[in-house]
Order: sequence, then structure tokens, then C-alpha cells
Amino acid sequence: MGAELWAGLIGLGGAVIGAGGAVLGGWLQARHARTERLDGYRRDAAQTALNELVQLRHELMVHDREHPSTDHDYGFTATFQDFMHAGERRFMAMNASILLIPDPQLRQRLEVVYEVGTAWLLAPGLRAGAQMKWMQAAAREGIEILGAFLRGDPIPPESAGFANMRQRVAERN
Repeated sequence: MGAELWAGLIGLGGAVIGAGGAVLGGWLQARHARTERLDGYRRDAAQTALNELVQLRHELMVHDREHPSTDHDYGFTATFQDFMHAGERRFMAMNASILLIPDPQLRQRLEVVYEVGTAWLLAPGLRAGAQMKWMQAAAREGIEILGAFLRGDPIPPESAGFANMRQRVAERN
């Protein structure tokens, strides 16, 4: 074989190796970009859920200051019921956001937060102050869970008070 043929084969081999490297590099880059994109969706969903709970907790604290729970008849007024249903909508928005988070343990814990936070709907006769305490406890628990998740920390264990509320909801269902 002549030198021209060897030079051509070496050039062709270099081109094949270069093309293979480019394809492999493109594949790795696309895979990394997809992982980053999914991680971004996950973090955005968690941040949206956290924002709903922080806003709910703030609204509950303001409402508690403006309407102390000493008036037992207040819990039966349309104003109070409208306020509580607005809180329920915040829990529903949080619950919708967590559907985009791929971590099943986190989703399960936040679904329990949703169940406890909206359990007052199933507890006829629960006084206004107690209804708000259930929502506050659920919001606080959800904030702690989502905060840890967004920081990259392990999911914290249930607080004792929240675990008691969860147990009461489970017994009722």
C-alpha cells in the first residue's frame, strides 16, 4: 500500500474518532441539561408550595390578632368561614405544586400536611380558635419540611404536636 492510502485511512480514522467524540459530548451535555432542567422544575415547585404556606401562616397570624378567638360565635360567621376557605385554597395550591416533586417521601409528608391542614372541614363543632391552630400547625410543619428540602437537608421528623393531630385525623377517617 502506498503512503497516500495510509494517509487517507489515518485521516478517515481521525474523522470517525472526532465525530464519535462530538456525538458522545453532545449526548452527555443534553443529559446534563435535562437533569438540570428537571431539578429546576422540582425546586420551583417546592418554592411555590413554600410560598403558599408562608403566606397562609402570615394571614392566620394577622387574622388571629384582628379577631381573637374569645368570641365563640365568631367561628360560625360567614366572614370566618370565608377566611378559612381561603386558607383551604392555599393548602390546595400547595398540594398541586408538590405533584411536580419527584421525591415520594417528601410528597407523602406534604400530603399529610394537606390532610391535617384541611381536617377542620370534617370536624363539625370545632371552635374557631382550634380550627386556626390546626391550620397553623400544618402550615408550620410544611414550611419546615419544604425549607429543609430546598436547603438540601434531610427531611425533619414530625413535630410531636403535629403527629398528635395527624393521629386524630387518621382515627376519624
